[in-house]
Amino acid sequence: MDVRGEGRYEADIRWTTHGVAHIRAGDWGSLGYGQGFACARDHLPTLADQIVKVRSERARFHGAGPGDAHLHSDLGYLALGVRERAPQLRDAQPPHMRALVAGYAAGYNAWLDEGTREGTLPEWGAGAAWVRPISELDLWAYYVDMGLLASGRNLAQVIGSAQAPGPDGPAAPAGLDALGGGAGASNGWAFGSEATASGHGLVVANPHFPWGGEARFWECHLTIPGELDAYGVALLGAPGVQLGFNADVAWAHTFSRGHRFTLAQLALVPGSPTTYRYGDEAREMTSREVAVEVLGDDGTISSVTRTLWRSHHGPMVNLPLIGWGLDVGFTYRDANLDNDHFLAQFLGMAQAKGMDEFQAVFAEVQGMPWANTLAADRTGRAWFVDASATPNLTDEAIARFHHRIDTDLVAALLFENRVALLDGSDPGDDWQDDPGARSPGLLPFDRLPQFERRDYALNANDSHWLNHATHALEGYSPLHGLERTARTLRTRQNLLTAERLAATGALTVPGAVEALLTNDSLSAELLCDAVIARATAAGTATIDGAAIDLGPAAAVLAGWDRRCDLNSVGAALWRELMGAFSSQQMQASGPLFATDFDPTAPVTTPADLAGAPVEGDDPILVALATALRLLDAAGVAIDAPLGEVQWAQRGEHRVPVHGGYEGDGVLNILVPTGALASLSLEPGPAPLGAVAPERMLTTGIAEGGYRCTYGTSFLMAVELTDDGPQGVGLLAYGQSGDPRSPHHVDGSEAYAAKATRPLLFTDAAIEADPALVRRTLRST
Repeated sequence: MDVRGEGRYEADIRWTTHGVAHIRAGDWGSLGYGQGFACARDHLPTLADQIVKVRSERARFHGAGPGDAHLHSDLGYLALGVRERAPQLRDAQPPHMRALVAGYAAGYNAWLDEGTREGTLPEWGAGAAWVRPISELDLWAYYVDMGLLASGRNLAQVIGSAQAPGPDGPAAPAGLDALGGGAGASNGWAFGSEATASGHGLVVANPHFPWGGEARFWECHLTIPGELDAYGVALLGAPGVQLGFNADVAWAHTFSRGHRFTLAQLALVPGSPTTYRYGDEAREMTSREVAVEVLGDDGTISSVTRTLWRSHHGPMVNLPLIGWGLDVGFTYRDANLDNDHFLAQFLGMAQAKGMDEFQAVFAEVQGMPWANTLAADRTGRAWFVDASATPNLTDEAIARFHHRIDTDLVAALLFENRVALLDGSDPGDDWQDDPGARSPGLLPFDRLPQFERRDYALNANDSHWLNHATHALEGYSPLHGLERTARTLRTRQNLLTAERLAATGALTVPGAVEALLTNDSLSAELLCDAVIARATAAGTATIDGAAIDLGPAAAVLAGWDRRCDLNSVGAALWRELMGAFSSQQMQASGPLFATDFDPTAPVTTPADLAGAPVEGDDPILVALATALRLLDAAGVAIDAPLGEVQWAQRGEHRVPVHGGYEGDGVLNILVPTGALASLSLEPGPAPLGAVAPERMLTTGIAEGGYRCTYGTSFLMAVELTDDGPQGVGLLAYGQSGDPRSPHHVDGSEAYAAKATRPLLFTDAAIEADPALVRRTLRST
């Protein structure tokens, strides 16, 4: 194995349609060099901004920020110790991984030098002081942060703003906006030999991610002859591929519903808010002084010093709306903060030659940070596993956890927002060590939810419990997610679709793509006819004393194709009707559904439109009337085709797009806002005029309709045949972050047209591509 971590690098890059980079090298360092160069060519300012973030230098270059956001981010990353952990992460890697990352840093710097000399850097960042050469350790610090994608990175603001109560009492609690978004959404299907026409495995990946910022994918094909030949996507700045295929195995990921961290409530000793009860003893928190440089409005730089506090669990946090009080404080522990294995996890998967080797990587490396995995191999084996890093609790602690979320309002609200709360003053709630786990306090591989079948496995971000219509997984920790609970409309639509496709025994790649992109609305299938009948019978609904004529709405819904396609008339009206109901109301009987969830019929319940109340306003009619008002306020005609009022802004291009939101019950999500927050300072288009602030996190309606920024990203459908992998796909937001590049918009136009392209894997296919451009890179 030639690792070549330093010295001369050489890599061949062939760019094909939509700017996909096929990189071939003779050693690991050179492969990293080619990947770093090519990814930086498309996204250098975004990567540079992330390096500034993990170096706790945002306030140094951009000032304290709105509400001191940059300052709190810098302090939060210091409290997490991201830069301090970088050498440890680097030193834990095998030589070929270290060479890969060293080469990546060198490739990034080579493009920075070339782009600067030739004046081709994107306008954002060109000539900026914060766009600088990076070191290998800068990347390793960023990979610590990347491992915290579903945990610590989203808490940086509340960690960085945590201050112990002083003589004047507690500091102000953080606002709700300080808590970053949680895990994202996705669909993943793995079909086995009983489902496909060929008898081989077939995988569909449909991750839903932001269309801007650092949490984007970059499409590539990486080859070292005899060592690696894998195609897929990588998160910006990451080496290798995180999702994709090789000649023998294909895999998809979805964000796990489980918990990658826990908050712990501490009972504080009266009169000493930095001392807490732990069992029968009182423990002192530890502290350290840190300093952050801050750019002032006058251009001068000052130093801000803060004291950061930790319990034995981890950093203290400034919990939104509650804060750090005199009696109670909150602290945090992360399952991925010391995950030294996640890059090796993904690289091992990409090198696996069949399902046995693929599963062995999970069992031996145990580095999966935050995702479910759906995989199939050439022999037709299909596998689901939630191998995400998960805290290990005793049975007694689990029982207390269930009781807490049933009886404690704070714990219940946190749990609704995917945050698990433990009692940090009770040693019985501590994470438990297991000798078979990757790190102390985590569950080992043999206690993680998983199953293998020959028909299919899937996930759509609900828990492990039901990822096959008739095969439930039970008896696992609630920190993997709850069991025997209602599934989202999107999960139900996934299960119905996969069950139907697998039952044919004749599934093909085109059939899988067509099913994914039909944009059928399950909520409409379940409820729309009854809503039309109710509205027609009532005629009007009264809001704020005004009678609203429901006849036009009923007529539009009657003519709707029950889809969220470009030409679907009525999709926006239905979306705003569903937007009146919470996610909880979409999963139980109540104002929307008449039939409650039944764990023995989880795919078909809840169901049926709720009846009109005997007294008072009918919530269904009020929701429809409210939808009419909202659309009018947004300037959206109720009979406008969806493509006229739903779009993605790609530079100067407005691209009409299809897709829906969770309440639509579609597979293909595309919405104005998403669960996974971007922490990038990348500039975007000016905000649209607000119409209904309470819907910004649901339907996202604004002036003009729906400007989408989150949803389908990389779409892949690939079958593993004896003649090699055969697949199609697209990158919906395009390969480049530079608005001047044709690859900033071409992927979006392909998505809008549902025009997938072949995923080119063989030399012959690559050489025959009409857009082929090649270059050999050599370091100097």
